[in-house]
Amino acid sequence: MDGRRTVWCQQHDPLTLKPASARNYEMPSECGSESAGIMMFLMRLPNPNAGTIAAIDSAAAWFEKTKLRNVAWQAVGDQGKQLIPSPGAGPLWARYCEIGTDHPIFGDRDKTIHDNVNEISKERRNGYSWYNERPQRALDQHARWSDAHPRARATRN
Repeated sequence: MDGRRTVWCQQHDPLTLKPASARNYEMPSECGSESAGIMMFLMRLPNPNAGTIAAIDSAAAWFEKTKLRNVAWQAVGDQGKQLIPSPGAGPLWARYCEIGTDHPIFGDRDKTIHDNVNEISKERRNGYSWYNERPQRALDQHARWSDAHPRARATRN
């Protein structure tokens, strides 16, 4: 984004490689959950080049920037899942963030995009992983991985 590396999208157009939509509620966006998986995959490469190291380090920085603390994603009575204040909880990450702002966004079956997860239908709130902890596993792995792959190595490749 504007010359700055962030994370990956959930889908990319196969010809243009631009961010793309999939299902109605999966809009072009930066994607926390899938990016955590890509980051962990890249950290398993035996001899990463400078570009790969930069991508991994940039994703880790993005996860640090976008993590949410003191909130929980859980069912609230018959209202369904909601993001609620929960002191000491977290970190959590939004599944999708708006490209360019890094703000969480949420889609519904009618292709509408919302800034607040509580604005989407109850069926979509309960039937999808809008928030998750997967990036923490990637950050934990990155802490160990970066000992063996310091940024200085990037200048030698």
